[in-house]
Amino acid sequence: MIKKILIVPFLMASLNAEGKLPQKDVKDEIKSLKEELKELKKVQNENSTYLDELSDFTEQIETRTLEDKLKFGLAYKFGVDNFTKKYADGTSVASNNVVSNKFMLNIKADILSSMKFYTRLSMYKYWGNGKSHLYSQYDNMQGRVPSTSSLFVERAYLDWFFNKDGKVPFAVTIGRQPSADGPSQQYKDNTARKATYSALLYDGAADGAVVTFDLSKVLKNRATYLRFGYAKGFGYAESSSDVVNAYIGASDEALEDTNIYGVFFDTTFPGVKHSLVQFSYSKMKDIIANQLDTNITRNVNIGDVDLYGAMIEFSNLKETNLDLFLHLGHIETSPNANEYMKYGGLLYSGEKKAKSGSAIWLGSRYAFGEGSKYKVGLEYNKGTKNWVSLTQGSFDVYNKLSTRGSAYEAYLMYVANRYTNLRVGFVNIDYDYSNSGWFVGESKEIKANSQNTLESLQSIYFKMSINY
Repeated sequence: MIKKILIVPFLMASLNAEGKLPQKDVKDEIKSLKEELKELKKVQNENSTYLDELSDFTEQIETRTLEDKLKFGLAYKFGVDNFTKKYADGTSVASNNVVSNKFMLNIKADILSSMKFYTRLSMYKYWGNGKSHLYSQYDNMQGRVPSTSSLFVERAYLDWFFNKDGKVPFAVTIGRQPSADGPSQQYKDNTARKATYSALLYDGAADGAVVTFDLSKVLKNRATYLRFGYAKGFGYAESSSDVVNAYIGASDEALEDTNIYGVFFDTTFPGVKHSLVQFSYSKMKDIIANQLDTNITRNVNIGDVDLYGAMIEFSNLKETNLDLFLHLGHIETSPNANEYMKYGGLLYSGEKKAKSGSAIWLGSRYAFGEGSKYKVGLEYNKGTKNWVSLTQGSFDVYNKLSTRGSAYEAYLMYVANRYTNLRVGFVNIDYDYSNSGWFVGESKEIKANSQNTLESLQSIYFKMSINY
């Protein structure tokens, strides 16, 4: 089409008085035209290259602008577990080569100097997805225990800082809280502290709000914080069946929401660097029997729980490459008369009764010399007959810290580089009482020949963690 448009005017202008085309002029003009077309193509190619470079440059600017606003971090955990379960009736079951992946995408946004936002997306599953955790859809377990290849929002919270130059600065943290992988789990993962609360008491996702008061200036630069928190362990709502897309609201028959209130006090041990001391109290109101059971004719609120905690940890104590920690937990229950189907009420079955339980968790980790790539760790925890805590979202699938009995763990770690570590270890759990980790039903002493009652569990594992 271009050639026709160019050639027609040329032919008309080249006709002589007799209406004929001079041969020499035609050849010269065609030659000139070819050169012009060649030059035009060259310019066109140069413009195309320039546009491509401009597009790449613009994309780089957009990427850098996005990176200036958002900071990304990746984490990956690979594990192989070999389980052996022994039952009170003498039978045993082995599950070998249980392979799992956990992927985490961390996103941080510095919105303002006084406002920061954090998000963690996670996927945790077994290879082949042959078996998901039975309660992986519980809100506090989503992304925390093996499920499908779905990506869950494990954390999403805003930190808003106030009075930063004042005597008592404070911050409001609202959203899906940093309540998983808390102290002192960081030693086994070889990372910095990753969450706020003692891992003996809380481990899992949680929606809520926390106000933190920084008392460091009042105490002359000694790092001390006072926190008041609120979380919703369960929220019940339904829409009317008579109106499509009705406004969601609880009905008269609705279950009561599970609300959690807490106060936490963090400080350091006097005269010891890299130390943390924490005292806490939490009140859990109207605990629901089963979050996944939406049948309000059988699902019930079973009562309240008071949870007390204390912990202390030392990192690189006195520059000796030794880490030490100790956690204590205690609960008091206030059950109501409600029972969930055949399973019972809050730590009772058939007889309403307030109960209490306690637990201890202690451990150490030692690095063989300054900057050593090898570290060895030992941990021990013990829970009484009625010990139970909010650790159902623990990364380890057997929820070791909820044990009503004794648990031992030993591991050897190799730090491959600043981002990667490898760990081999052994876990042994001896259960003295049944129903470890559950609020519903009575905890009973495990006796010989009891059928379907887990007596002990052993696991030999290999773990690899990457945090970038």
